[in-house]
Amino acid sequence: MIKTAIQLKAKIRNISGSDSKVAMTMIRVFFMERFLERVSISAYKNQFVLKGGMLVSSLIGLNSRATMDIDATVQALPLTQEEIEKIVNEIGGIPLEDNVSFEIKSIETIMDEFDYPGVRVHMEGKLDNLKQPIKIDISTDDVITPRAVEYGYQLMFEDRDIELQSYNIETLLAEKLQTILSRGLANTRARDFYDVYEITHKKSFERETLKTAFLATCEKRDTVFTSEQMQTGLEDIGSDMEMRERWNQFKKNNYYVEDLSFDEVMDSVQNLVVSFL
Repeated sequence: MIKTAIQLKAKIRNISGSDSKVAMTMIRVFFMERFLERVSISAYKNQFVLKGGMLVSSLIGLNSRATMDIDATVQALPLTQEEIEKIVNEIGGIPLEDNVSFEIKSIETIMDEFDYPGVRVHMEGKLDNLKQPIKIDISTDDVITPRAVEYGYQLMFEDRDIELQSYNIETLLAEKLQTILSRGLANTRARDFYDVYEITHKKSFERETLKTAFLATCEKRDTVFTSEQMQTGLEDIGSDMEMRERWNQFKKNNYYVEDLSFDEVMDSVQNLVVSFL
């Protein structure tokens, strides 16, 4: 276990070489994982459900996907700033032998694009003189079809897993597809398309469960799509020059995308949707 900032920096230097972007990502992930390990042994381990970018990065590999924050949904807990502050402080204060500490800097109420409330916690992780801001976005009442799963999260710097509750792959994909279809040409998040491509190429999943999860997600978000609307919407996205430019910019800003083309990711999205029409 890494216990000093010197150890951490040396380990990262051995992995990332002189790539400062990779090094910064790894430092951020290190502190987020330190928090998640505390979640895994806390009184809230069965109510704190990992989702979003941190889960995707773990599923497909850090070399294939960077993430900026922790996304989670909490089950059977009130989603107030006061309650979340209490829970996060309690989790962050759990003593481990890593010498890492956490301090909440601010908390705010947020709304997603479907007007569902959430809480964003801005924290600072500290190891010796090394400080790193991290962010946790917490929601509640998310529809998980059929249910959350126990997930063995592989730590980045240690050859072991920690046990967390997480979205299943089908619900993860269902939310991505619903977002792609509902936003259409207004979607500025090229990452959604990339995630669908990577997950479907690297992980197995049940298509019938995905269909059920997709319909449940659409119902929760008050969106209904006919088969024709889905096919036409995806064709419009695939042929739109502005969407292609957003993809090219995403490739330029994210080294791990490499030479993956927009046509390839759109084929993946379209094939997935067609499979359960």
